[in-house]
Amino acid sequence: MSYKFDSLITILRKLDSREQVTVNSLMDDLEISQRTSFRYIQTLQIAGYPIVFDRKKNSYAFIEGYSLRKPNLSIEETLAFALAKKLLGNFGAGMEQSLKKIEDKISTKSASLPKHIVLSGTTLPPETEQYLGIIHGAITNFQKIEIKYDALHSKAKSHRKIDPCYLFFNEGFWYMRGYCHTDKALRTFALDRITTLEVLNEHFLPKKVQPEDELSASFGTWLDGEPQEVVLIFDEEVKAQVLRKKWHQSQKEKELKDGRLEIRFNVKGLGGIKKWIYQWIPNVEITMPTQLRDELKKDFVKVVEKNK
Repeated sequence: MSYKFDSLITILRKLDSREQVTVNSLMDDLEISQRTSFRYIQTLQIAGYPIVFDRKKNSYAFIEGYSLRKPNLSIEETLAFALAKKLLGNFGAGMEQSLKKIEDKISTKSASLPKHIVLSGTTLPPETEQYLGIIHGAITNFQKIEIKYDALHSKAKSHRKIDPCYLFFNEGFWYMRGYCHTDKALRTFALDRITTLEVLNEHFLPKKVQPEDELSASFGTWLDGEPQEVVLIFDEEVKAQVLRKKWHQSQKEKELKDGRLEIRFNVKGLGGIKKWIYQWIPNVEITMPTQLRDELKKDFVKVVEKNK
């Protein structure tokens, strides 16, 4: 195994130095068979190295523009990486060390954030940082996990066996999306609500889940529920604030004759957008669906009763 690894490194160095690399040259340089030469090239290709056979040069080579050497980053690229370091560094020591390793690999420059740019963030709890690494490994190896989960909406902790699909970050918290064998459906779990986690010696077939499609249809972390059209009308006094940001991929705005703003959304379930609407009260009107309007009415009746 050690000799094979050394041979692969030698091939990569030859390719990066733009040397002539052929099956015959590898047979001579590494003292291996023709079959082994082909297998080593294929191993590197499977590992993700962009190696092609250049017929003009009659040699294997990296695709044009690819190199293992450290590039010097431009000012714009250095700033972008510095911003990423500052933001992602708050996710814990493990993330910070990984970013440092990446920086060492890609540049000789130190990407530090200028003093005139100030970012703040909450440091990731040690347990969450640990779970991130464990779940990432389970997803990569298609291994099932078992957790004890303390859901916010339930007083009792539950044991769940899950096929983890992907991890995502939203509004200061990390979440895991996976197939729950208890509910027999895809569910979302907040990492900070997991009290115990174990990777099982059981494997699963990956689900046909597209994170980008799921997250684009969600509002916040709410990913479950039937598609719903939501129509809201905002008072003119908050129109500029609402329009400062695109809150959802499906968002469609329409300015009304009286100066108010109508926005339409197509979302999965109402749980996520319901929480978002609270921040605009009393300057928002729910046109549809009636279910959402009725739910908010009940919530405010409870608020009034508690504050009599």
